[in-house]
Amino acid sequence: MAVLVSSLGACAGTESFPVFSKKQTETPFGAYLAGRHAAAQNDSSQAAIFYERALRDQPDDPIILERAFTAALTAGDMDRAVPLARRLSAIDPAERMARLTLALTALRDGRYDDASKEMDAASAGPFTALVGTLTHAWAAVGSGDRAAALERISAFEGRAAFALFRAYHEALMLDVLGDSEGAGEAYNRAMDASGGSSIRVVQAYASYLSRAGRTEEAAGVLVAFLQMAGGHPLAEFELRSLAAGDTLPPLVANASEGVAEALYGLGSALASDTTSNLAELYLNLALYLRPDFDIARSLLAGAYEAQKRWQDAVAAYDRIGKSSPLHLNARIQTAMALDKMDREADAARVLRSLARDYPDRIEPYVALGDIHRAKEKYAEAAAEYQRAIELAGEPAERDWTLYYARGICFERLGEWDKAERDLKLALSLSNEHPLVLNYLGYSWIEQQHRLDDALEMIEKAVEQRPNDGYIVDSLGWARYRLGQYDLAVKYLERAVELQPGDPTINEHLGDAYWKVGRRIEARYQWRHALAMDPEPAREAILRTKLDFGLEAGEGLELEAKAGSQAGL
Repeated sequence: MAVLVSSLGACAGTESFPVFSKKQTETPFGAYLAGRHAAAQNDSSQAAIFYERALRDQPDDPIILERAFTAALTAGDMDRAVPLARRLSAIDPAERMARLTLALTALRDGRYDDASKEMDAASAGPFTALVGTLTHAWAAVGSGDRAAALERISAFEGRAAFALFRAYHEALMLDVLGDSEGAGEAYNRAMDASGGSSIRVVQAYASYLSRAGRTEEAAGVLVAFLQMAGGHPLAEFELRSLAAGDTLPPLVANASEGVAEALYGLGSALASDTTSNLAELYLNLALYLRPDFDIARSLLAGAYEAQKRWQDAVAAYDRIGKSSPLHLNARIQTAMALDKMDREADAARVLRSLARDYPDRIEPYVALGDIHRAKEKYAEAAAEYQRAIELAGEPAERDWTLYYARGICFERLGEWDKAERDLKLALSLSNEHPLVLNYLGYSWIEQQHRLDDALEMIEKAVEQRPNDGYIVDSLGWARYRLGQYDLAVKYLERAVELQPGDPTINEHLGDAYWKVGRRIEARYQWRHALAMDPEPAREAILRTKLDFGLEAGEGLELEAKAGSQAGL
């Protein structure tokens, strides 16, 4: 079997295997193929089970063993991963990830010398240059060996890419070792390297200042961060703790938590890459070392969401308890994931319960509004946004999204006076955000009202977001409404390039082509728009344009609008 498995290695990942019967997965080869299929579907837990089943027949097959280990590790199934790491390292003594897993297990158990030995056995590479160095250094911290810890981390000297990692972890290490002066200097370097924009560096420094009795400085660090990333629940929680007279606890209390912090940092850096499971792997390792690491768990759930693994996301968010500052956000994201799974009623129940638990917070109402608006239930959405607006009180800059969202609902409901009032307020509160400029300008264009003002607004929006297909479409449509058809074609062609899958933009381009006499291309764009599942009303208009031309389609649209206004 090993030979056959090896020959499939290059192609199996690109094939889509059928669902296997239980009988088929009981055979070693069937179990292996089922494992490959599960891994391709990002179901690491199931993949690990199938691969382990395949190992019954070939317990020392290095390919199956490595896949079983990686799948278990990615799934966070450490009860499977650790024994598999031992078996894999026996076959391939220098295998990096197996050695790291064994090093982390030793570190977690307080066996610091063993942790260092495991990392020494790993083969060299970029991976060991960062993770291995930090693991070695933190193992030295666990042993109380300050000199060895600083010597290990000095390996990052002169390496700009690792400057923040070095300063931050040196600060944490010296803090754990009780060197307050050295920790303070390193925290300052970390703050400079991060520009004060890293929540973990900010939290760690604020904690250091708080424990040194420098409460006002600690609060200042948190306030400065919130000015850059307003509303971050961890920073807000710590500000409230300081205001209540509490001393902030250390961010990292021991070597195990220090390495967990390093793994979280790697996972955070890789989280935007949805083409691999590396972020998931590192975050699960961080949680292995520190099960109460809620920010890592939240990021892991977010990685699942990015892969549209809604059930996995719900399971991860569910493990963030009520005492956590991240609980509110976790429950809101749970509701949004449930909605993605077509469980709207369950999502609504979660958010209604959350609104009762947090009676002074607007987020549950905003989330309900967003769910309703996405399903074109505009009256229900507007009612939820209204509740949020009432809770928010006097309009402030941070509230512009509430008025923008409610304005959209009113516009879709045909209540233009209310919509225009909300959109103008959102424009003022947001300091002319491009989304509001675009929506209000586009609405005026559709009504053929204040076209010059609308054009100016949309041009401002395009200046701010030149690669946003929807905004470029609005500019093209404004030119169309002004009768500037050649310019309309120019912008609408660009909009289609930027946003090729939108039926409205393709229809607009078709209309512009018709106006400049490019009839064949116009019909091509309309046909393309029809294939993109447009709204039913637009579908009828598009078919009329295809059969009888632009003018006939416009006539049907005018009839539909007149009937709507007459209540027909």
